[in-house]
Formats: sequence, structure tokens, C-alpha cells
Amino acid sequence: MKKVMTAFAAMTLVLGASACTEVDETAASAEAGSINGEWLIDVDSASFENDNRDFVLADGKFDCNSCIPPYSTTANGEWQSVDRPGVDSVKVEVVDDNTVKIASRLGDKDLGNSTWTVSADGKTANTTFTDLSGDEPVNGSGSFTRTAAGPEGSHAMSGKWSSNGVDNVDEAGLKFSVNVDGDQYSSSGNGSSFTATLGGEPVAIEGSNSNVMVAVERIGDNGFRETYSRDGEELSVNEITVSGDRLSAVSTDSRDGSVVRYSARRQ
Repeated sequence: MKKVMTAFAAMTLVLGASACTEVDETAASAEAGSINGEWLIDVDSASFENDNRDFVLADGKFDCNSCIPPYSTTANGEWQSVDRPGVDSVKVEVVDDNTVKIASRLGDKDLGNSTWTVSADGKTANTTFTDLSGDEPVNGSGSFTRTAAGPEGSHAMSGKWSSNGVDNVDEAGLKFSVNVDGDQYSSSGNGSSFTATLGGEPVAIEGSNSNVMVAVERIGDNGFRETYSRDGEELSVNEITVSGDRLSAVSTDSRDGSVVRYSARRQ
């Protein structure tokens, strides 16, 4: 399981923000109460805390101040080189005074794209996105509420925004499977997977574009903690608990303190 799964990571992925990692048909018959099995995230259950965006788009330049790490690029609708984990080029296209398209790729592989459309009154923004980083494309949409205006004369996308969540997400981005066998914890979904020893050292996530690793430990009888890192830096922590056929998770970004809470149903 990745930090927040594909549905929630996709919007940050196409903006060059942090993007951390996962369906195993054999696990579907696991006994109730165990984490073993296939799960489907309930998008409506997701809540976002301190999940903010800070952009400036002006004079042909796009600054993502809230991205980790922040970056700047030319906004002329052409591919521009960037030095970011898992992304080496982005394209920012100003469609009109209220609409911007952003895409990212690694080498010759397109990773995803999003379209931001700011309302006429400038108070809200709707996004549609496509995540192409997995085995199957994942499409979805979400919305943001403005919390601060951008600089005078800048594009309507400029300013600070607070996430209202995501919706209309393809199922491929919401499904994942987990299997625990002894001290071996395995997770997979839509093109990425890992097997870690409980209480052991971090392991590489197969399918990660940005060299993310994960370590897993038990927390209580029906809980697990996944800690994601890169080059020794802690990126995020996902704490999971299972009760019957319901899984609850709290994902905290260790760098900016943003939190996503969500639940999933056993399939």
C-alpha cells in the first residue's frame, strides 16, 4: 500500500509534488479480521487535513512553492527539464485566464497530467487528472478552496489552496491487496509491490519511479505501520488498523504534517 494510494497521490504527482507507492487474487478468501485480502478504498471516507497548495503563475513562469522540494519552470506549453524525484520534465500550458494544464514524465514515459479550472469568482478550483504511472491509467477529479490570493496580475491559479478531496476515481487506483505470512508483509496494486520483513529494514518498492523504500512493523493485534523513505529521509507514515471487513488508515506526511484519513472495504 502506498502513502495514500494512487487516487490521492495522482494530483500531487502531476504537479511534481511528493509521490510515494500497490491485485493478488489468491488473497481474496482471507478470514475476516485479518488484513490479508483484497481491499477497495472508499473515496467518500477520505478526509484531508493541512493539505495545501501554493502556486504562482506569472510572466511565463510557474512556481510550485508547496511542492517538496519546491520548483520553478517555464510555462510555455513545452516540455521543460526539472530535477525532481521520479520526474525529469514537466509541461505547463496556460489554456486561458482560468485554466491550466500540467503534465509530467520520466524519460520517455508519461507519468500523468491534470487540468486546473478556477471558478469565475476565483474562490474554488476543480481538477481532473490522469495518473499513468501504474499498469492501468487512473482518472479522477477533485476540488480546492482558495485560502489566499496570488500576486497582483498573476494567473487565477496563483495563490494558496486547500484540498476538498477527490472523487470519480477509477477503481484501478483504489484497489490494493495485502498478505501477511509469518513475519513477511506483502502489498501490491496497479503496478507496484513490495515484501517487507515485519520489524526489519526498509525495502525497495518495485515499480516506484523515485526510489521510495518502505519498512513495516506491527502496532497491536490488528494494526501495522508503514514508514516510507528515500535516501534515508522519512517521507510519510501510514498507520493501518483492521476490524472485520473494514480497514482504516491514517497517512501523515512527515515533511509538511499533512494528513489523509481513509477507509477501505474487503472485497
